Amino acid sequence: MFPRKSRMSRRRARRAGALALAAVATIGVVTACGGGGSSSSSNGKTVLNEIDYFTSGGSDTAMKWYIKKFEAEHPDVTVKRDVVPFANLITKVLQDASAHNMPNIIMLDNPNVPQVAATGQLRKFNDLPGFTTTGYYAGDMKECLYKGSYYCYPIGTNSLAIFYNKHMLSAAGVQPPKTWADLSAAAKKLTNGSVHGFAFDGTADEQSTWQLEPFLWTNGASLEHVASQQGVQALQLWTDMVKNGSASKQVLQLGQSPDLAQEFIKKRAAMIENGPWIFPLLDAAGLKYNVDYGIVPMPVRQTGQTVSVPLGGETWTLGDSGNSKQKDMAWQFVKGMQESSTMLHITSLMYYLPTKPAVTQQLLKEGPKYTVFANETMNARARTQDLGDKYAKVSQAIWTAIQSALTGAQSPQSALKQAQSQISSITGTK
Repeated sequence: MFPRKSRMSRRRARRAGALALAAVATIGVVTACGGGGSSSSSNGKTVLNEIDYFTSGGSDTAMKWYIKKFEAEHPDVTVKRDVVPFANLITKVLQDASAHNMPNIIMLDNPNVPQVAATGQLRKFNDLPGFTTTGYYAGDMKECLYKGSYYCYPIGTNSLAIFYNKHMLSAAGVQPPKTWADLSAAAKKLTNGSVHGFAFDGTADEQSTWQLEPFLWTNGASLEHVASQQGVQALQLWTDMVKNGSASKQVLQLGQSPDLAQEFIKKRAAMIENGPWIFPLLDAAGLKYNVDYGIVPMPVRQTGQTVSVPLGGETWTLGDSGNSKQKDMAWQFVKGMQESSTMLHITSLMYYLPTKPAVTQQLLKEGPKYTVFANETMNARARTQDLGDKYAKVSQAIWTAIQSALTGAQSPQSALKQAQSQISSITGTK
């Protein structure tokens, strides 16, 4: 999940910052429109057409760095990068797939991999030389699975945890939450005037489904059977906090980044649910980890439950296009980013975790603030692992239910029952 701005600054077609600046960026190479039908050579060089939505920040810096590195190592190759806003990328890729005119290298938000693989226009990784799933977090590689074949390598990974203001909790005599009851009680005690105890993303898009998933999965609920008792309990928790005022009704409009981060920085929220991508915002505000704020795992409903969070991040896929030289070099481009030193540098620039536990251990040597996320990732889940290309439609049914419950239009039980009816028609389950 990559952090997106909320509808207060723009409307997200999905978590999590990189979509609002330039529609196209030039990065030391000529920017092209990326279709597989573009020229395969230029001045005697093989041209690779690449598309992504990293329009700004550390992710854009990482892309510029890696392309420069790759071209230096392969002087007979030119990478033409097409940078589009997040909301436009999946539409453009699906149009390219329909026209059988795919870019050679395609970056996708991880929940979109099955949807694009279903078009038949992506190359399978299984038989490519040097492809392996060994050494990766299990959940990250499941993001790449569609009907038994792998179609991607993850670029980096992230998840969700609870950020808390150490000074505010100390002044209120409140301990960081471990359980839902702790979270509810702490949020209520920390709420005072314009300050709310807890803030989360309840917007009408994938971000709210993503943020509810830790509560659903940790409590034993599934997305296929979201109206179960465990699912209703999760949405009831959120609804009760909005109803009693310990979470602001503004959560219906607050996106993960920068909105929730700003609520935290400006001390309008004592605790927020968020991910490591907000570290640069906290750093810029002068907030120091373990001095001004702390991070704890997502809470459980009952002691003894295992925290289960969704995995965010982007993936590299390969369009089934181009000549043999383009195909070979496109694979070298993706495979080269899997080298440990390269992965560590790129994910550090992006404020993500590496997708290999061994590389993550190198990152943790630089400081402890990623520790909670690293521990959670061991049991984290790919959002599409059970639903495949049906995930997007199921997620929409769930976020619609979230909005309905948080606004008071329906009870959590009624909202999720209505969502369940839609989900059953999507998945064919009862």
